[in-house]
Amino acid sequence: MDNYIFMTSYYLPKPGATGMCVHQVAKELAKTDNVFTICYRDIGEDKKFEVDGIKVIKIEIPDYLKNIDIGNKRLEKIRYFQSILKKLFYIYKYPLRSNSLVDNYCSVVSQIIKKVGKATIIASYTPLEAVFAAYKLKKIYKGKIKIVYYSTDTLSNEQGNNGLLPVSFREKCGMRWEKKLFSLYDKIFIMECHKNYYFSKKYDMFRKKMEVVNFPLLSKFDKIEKEKKAFKKISFVYVGTFYKILRNPEFMCKCLIQFGKEREIKVDILGGGDCNDILKKAVEKSNNSIVFHGMQPHEKAVEFISSADVLLSVGNAESPMAPSKIYEYMSTGKPIIHIYTYDKDPCITPLEKYGNALIIKEGDIESVDKIKIFLRNYKILNYEEIEKIFLTSTPKYTVNILKKINDRENTVIYSE
Repeated sequence: MDNYIFMTSYYLPKPGATGMCVHQVAKELAKTDNVFTICYRDIGEDKKFEVDGIKVIKIEIPDYLKNIDIGNKRLEKIRYFQSILKKLFYIYKYPLRSNSLVDNYCSVVSQIIKKVGKATIIASYTPLEAVFAAYKLKKIYKGKIKIVYYSTDTLSNEQGNNGLLPVSFREKCGMRWEKKLFSLYDKIFIMECHKNYYFSKKYDMFRKKMEVVNFPLLSKFDKIEKEKKAFKKISFVYVGTFYKILRNPEFMCKCLIQFGKEREIKVDILGGGDCNDILKKAVEKSNNSIVFHGMQPHEKAVEFISSADVLLSVGNAESPMAPSKIYEYMSTGKPIIHIYTYDKDPCITPLEKYGNALIIKEGDIESVDKIKIFLRNYKILNYEEIEKIFLTSTPKYTVNILKKINDRENTVIYSE
């Protein structure tokens, strides 16, 4: 039995997108091996618990990273300014923002290593603090651990979101971090949507360390409601975060409100982000046929997805990053409506392969008519057929590659 230690940010019961990817891989590994997950401890959460055979240890995080109740604008502003101050304080180490968070990860891993001896550490970006902690631990424990960089996002290829710091500055910082970190990592896992970028010449020296995987969220749902409701209220569900610059819900809400004038609907939106004001207005304009639930435990999100008629998705603006929930959606076999702004949106190709999706460009004046036609003809697909098409998106695919790492001697370590 081998030992695996995952380090990530938000995890169960209210995981972020990366946390959910980590959990699916950890859960698959826990069937045969000893697995730990070290993650953020949010307000009121237990410090330790076990789920799906995984030993979960939650560490303290800075206040500005903690979730807050919907509508607490005063606290939202305080956390926002705290976050900006941290970015400015650590500006030359961007996106690192907390040395204490790095120390917290290192402390817990060290305690585990003392008990289990050898382990493989899988550190996800985000956050950078986790992957930097693994880098530091590798220097301390050397032959006792192997470290895997698990990148659902990219440090150096940000696009479409200027934010506080210019894109060029963030990309330069990201590349500097990547070359530093990659030099010591045993394996680097990158998502399929980032393959072309990381297989460019500037990363040639790390090519042998790279493994191309995909978001491991394709997994059969235990219960799926498959009844097609031709004359009943149609239920739509969106699960995930919204951001005004990166992933804005305004057009999606506008289409649903218009469609709701002709057909009785219910729209449930679960998640966080910075668009609460937009969603609140949409709720009012829809006469409450749109309901915003805020952040919810993953179990609750699964319930909504399982019972929905149609699943909603919004693509990222000018970003190569694919929202990982697309693969969780496709696991259901249900119809998906995806709205995109970026012509190279990485969700378009997998959704076309899926074959049960309506893909709409933001601003399309015929969008409501397209939704009407789509919902007259939608179907439910069998999971087994979907799995054949998206095998690399299953947890087993990533786990098989991870297990091969332990079957070999430590890989060559590059000097910095």
